[in-house]
Amino acid sequence: MKRSALRIPNRIPNRIPNRISNRISNRNMNQNTNFWRAIFLLPVLLVLASCSSEKIVLLYPEEQMDMSLRNLKTPTLYIDGVYDLRPADQRAGEGHFLTIKFPKDESWYRPVAEIYAEALIQDVEQTQLVEVVSMRSEADYVLSAELLSVGCVFDRGITSFLLPTAVGMGAGMAFGENTSDRISTGIALSVVAILAIPMPAKSSAEAEIRLTLKSRQGDLLWMETCKGEAEDRVYAGATARQDQEYVDEFLTKAIKRCNACLLGQMRQKLLEIGSEG
Repeated sequence: MKRSALRIPNRIPNRIPNRISNRISNRNMNQNTNFWRAIFLLPVLLVLASCSSEKIVLLYPEEQMDMSLRNLKTPTLYIDGVYDLRPADQRAGEGHFLTIKFPKDESWYRPVAEIYAEALIQDVEQTQLVEVVSMRSEADYVLSAELLSVGCVFDRGITSFLLPTAVGMGAGMAFGENTSDRISTGIALSVVAILAIPMPAKSSAEAEIRLTLKSRQGDLLWMETCKGEAEDRVYAGATARQDQEYVDEFLTKAIKRCNACLLGQMRQKLLEIGSEG
């Protein structure tokens, strides 16, 4: 009897290659998904990292300085008001990454006019230039202030983003298994590098204020505008927001320098008035 040969269906040997092909395809799909997920998360992480939600406090330093009027009687002074005339872009704040103007009004723990009024009273009292009184009727002179500019600016170059990104992408190319994996790994490492590597930047602050001195009857005696500035190089992550630190370091100096200029010139005017009287 003739034996027929056993035939094995062609589809059986192809199961293993098909499974391998499916696994490779699924793996590539997952890597592509991770790649686009990293692309999407990058700007989200940058925006979240660049936000600062804590209220800003002005920790104004004390500084004793004798600016008394020599042999003249110490005059009494009533502070009539502080008026906020700062430009709208400074009050609203601008920028997130490269150039940032801060603090915006809603970031301060109190209105800026009230904060400056306290700083002005502190400087006036610590210089012994005049005696601040609480009632207009008790004052020899009436003083008002206008805030023309009070704020900080943080400037970082585009290299603050490019250099950490290059470091992250280079590491991804070195450790990834294939092209897609290298790109997705590089993007993930770039995000970490951008958040972690401090890069050089510039932080500055300015305070431009006008003081007006009048007699108790309302006659204009003196008006002057001064600007105080402070700036220096700092190192920060590409998305770092150290607003309180920069206010403490730079804005307090700018206000202190501005007030020193104003009070020095007001002292000269009071000396002239005293010598004439």
